[in-house]
Amino acid sequence: MQLAAEGGYEAVQMRAVAERANVSLGTIYRYFGGKDDLLLAGLAGWVHVLRHRLEDEVPVAGAAADRLADVLGYAAGAAEGAPVLMSALVTALSTTDPGAAKYKLHIDSEVGEMIVAAIGDEPGIDAAGVSRVVGHVWLSAITRWVGGLAAAGSVEAELRHAVRMLIPSRAAT
Repeated sequence: MQLAAEGGYEAVQMRAVAERANVSLGTIYRYFGGKDDLLLAGLAGWVHVLRHRLEDEVPVAGAAADRLADVLGYAAGAAEGAPVLMSALVTALSTTDPGAAKYKLHIDSEVGEMIVAAIGDEPGIDAAGVSRVVGHVWLSAITRWVGGLAAAGSVEAELRHAVRMLIPSRAAT
């Protein structure tokens, strides 16, 4: 993750990772099939830590839409604060290598749990459905931003807009 944050996707060379971690190259390959696996495992760990941090800080009072928008705003801010890293992670997420699927599923699960936890047990809200759609919006917004198709700050704006569209005002009060 540090190498990707410093120099982007191309900077993540397995030999450099081994040197930075002070382990042999064989040790790295014992656990990871390549740089995409390594980056996705790092993203999964980052999302896991973020989810637990946010779950500890999410207020239980207030409207579900407000809670979710605040959680997503915080997460988007963290992502947008590391544009080089996020570009590398989006590149890794686009891999079609079947071996990377386990990391992608773990990331998807962590993001989903974070969204559902922020919504809470609100009657009239399909939290799992909202989670699926917001996850798609999140990936699209991040991809557009790192690809230069959207301005800085757009990820949070897109996520907040999605929340307003998905959670009706009657359910948000």
